Amino acid sequence: MGLSLLPSPRSVDGRAVAIGANGQGTLLVVGDSLTVGTEAFGTLSAKVNSLGTWVNVVVDAKVGRKASLGATVIEKGLTSSTTALVIALGTNDMISKPETWYPRWVIDAVMQKTRGLPVLWVNLEFSQTGRSDWRARGVRFNKELRLAKLRYPNLAIADWNTAFTPKSKSRFIEDGVHLSVSGYKTRSAFLVPEISSFGTAIINATTTTSSTSTTTTSTVAPTTTTTSTNSTTTTTSSIGQ
Repeated sequence: MGLSLLPSPRSVDGRAVAIGANGQGTLLVVGDSLTVGTEAFGTLSAKVNSLGTWVNVVVDAKVGRKASLGATVIEKGLTSSTTALVIALGTNDMISKPETWYPRWVIDAVMQKTRGLPVLWVNLEFSQTGRSDWRARGVRFNKELRLAKLRYPNLAIADWNTAFTPKSKSRFIEDGVHLSVSGYKTRSAFLVPEISSFGTAIINATTTTSSTSTTTTSTVAPTTTTTSTNSTTTTTSSIGQ
């Protein structure tokens, strides 16, 4: 997983940002209802937090969220200690936007708000028994996401489209978009190692460039913040508590 990265955040207004000894601070995860379900049934943030890669894991997920709105969420959600992002958006856009130009436009709109930080984007998968037009748009979106890597060297892709094979209880529900409880657990089981590998790639890339930059850091206990569902809920937990 090759990534081209910016240096870790330096001190802001004379204060050291919350960065761990490995150079990582906050991981911001931005998603839609699929992330809401993955968090609720697959305890995504807790499992990512247990990796110990980031000091803080923030999950901001909302039912119905489009990537076009996610760009604003990212812009407002980035802090001085954010060192990486996971983006799981695009499904709602492809349900409602048939225009062929749209996937590239919205991917660019999101990536331009990431400040050059490392991004892991989860690609799209619609049910093979669902609407064929949604599947076709999903294919188009995933193709544009691959092409976007040529424009954004900080972009990596988590290939959920290839990884997920519906079977037994782990499947899509009738709408062909959302998942069963077991399906969300499968999605979490897929994402955690993808995010782990993503974090390792960031650390390795940061290590190779650290000799040319100096970062003021402070090491704090890992925490998890989750914002999800239709009503806003924030939960913060620290390892050791």
